[in-house]
Amino acid sequence: MKFTMKARLLAALCVGLAAAPAAFADGQARQLTASAKLYKQYFQEASKEFDVPVELLESIAYAETRWVSHVPKGQLKKNGEPQIEIDPDPHHGMPPSYGIMGLRNDTYFGTSLTQGAALIRVSPDVVITDVRSNIRAAAALLAQYGARKTKHFPLEDWEGAVARYSGIPQPEVAQIYTYEILTAIRQGREGEGYKINQRHVEMEKVYGKEKLKKLSARRITIETGVPDPKISAPDFVDAASK
Repeated sequence: MKFTMKARLLAALCVGLAAAPAAFADGQARQLTASAKLYKQYFQEASKEFDVPVELLESIAYAETRWVSHVPKGQLKKNGEPQIEIDPDPHHGMPPSYGIMGLRNDTYFGTSLTQGAALIRVSPDVVITDVRSNIRAAAALLAQYGARKTKHFPLEDWEGAVARYSGIPQPEVAQIYTYEILTAIRQGREGEGYKINQRHVEMEKVYGKEKLKKLSARRITIETGVPDPKISAPDFVDAASK
């Protein structure tokens, strides 16, 4: 894979994950929208059905979409729920993700969309457009990747399953993803359209002391204003990209 794709991946992670604010920054809980309250119910139901931590489902949805369903052009529903129309066949940039959970169906990130749909025995089209089915498909995948873990296992034990869910082929980049997912849970996140339940996570147990220092440090520099922007990530550049 060329460095340009890795650069785009890192840019997406930086924008979608690293800029997240800590929960309760102003000391006040926010009133959730009606859609967000409904999604909380869906997350809890899927957590119970597939025995995966509800906080993981909430945090993945936050990192991927901020709890806003991504739907291909021509398939938007006028149901009052927050939705973003996406191009299912982009000519440039990152492959699209689908639904509230950011499921994928491409040659780079894998086929979590079709795999998740098969696990819950519905069509991929339903998983794309129906939020509850999208969450169930994601939960089923996490349960499969978790290798018989349950929601009662420590969250630290789920890091490998979350990395696999990301579909990111480079382990060192997938760790950026899992770090941000677990950090959102450790700190908590809350706004009108989302709420991630706060829960203790032993981050050093997951990554080790030295790796955790790198993951928590500033690591992205973006060169803008050029046709092919370059990203410097000194802690995560592999030999093939040099």
